[in-house]
Amino acid sequence: MQSKSLILLIIIGIAIIAGIIVLLDHHGNNSNGEVVVMGVNEYINDGIYEKNYTTHEFFLDFRSLKPGDILILKDSLCQEPKYDFDNVTKLYVTRLTMCSPGNSSWPIVIYVNKDVTDKYKMGDIIEVKLHIKHYDFKEEWNGEIWHIYGELPEEAIINGKYSGEIVVPPSQVKKVG
Repeated sequence: MQSKSLILLIIIGIAIIAGIIVLLDHHGNNSNGEVVVMGVNEYINDGIYEKNYTTHEFFLDFRSLKPGDILILKDSLCQEPKYDFDNVTKLYVTRLTMCSPGNSSWPIVIYVNKDVTDKYKMGDIIEVKLHIKHYDFKEEWNGEIWHIYGELPEEAIINGKYSGEIVVPPSQVKKVG
């Protein structure tokens, strides 16, 4: 009888360990993803954004990116970089405004958590490395509790909260043209 109990405990232990491994790899956040290169226009058009002010839900997904992917955002700087205090991130950052030349898409602002204004100028082509992950959490925003979920750049989570801003270290930005 004791050996049957021991075997049962071993089986239960293996099942628990397997369950923990599955939970840790939830949504592929720990998987080796692909490296995907996109311009600003492609990135904006690839996103599926849903914001519901009634149910207080914000959802972001991408058509061609999945959790675990590394996104290389590659495009031109369409404004001179500026180092200053940012009210949203509550950090001193260099503001790099990227856009696709000759395209009417919205620009994307990348914040670098150091003064790198001497390294970049308007017209430079840069690459910014972002890590796509799945998130599912609740957060207070404008006095309401919001459910935020979907695929987000890891760099958009600042001090444990989603701000909508992307903040990267200088090592994740490079000039390529």
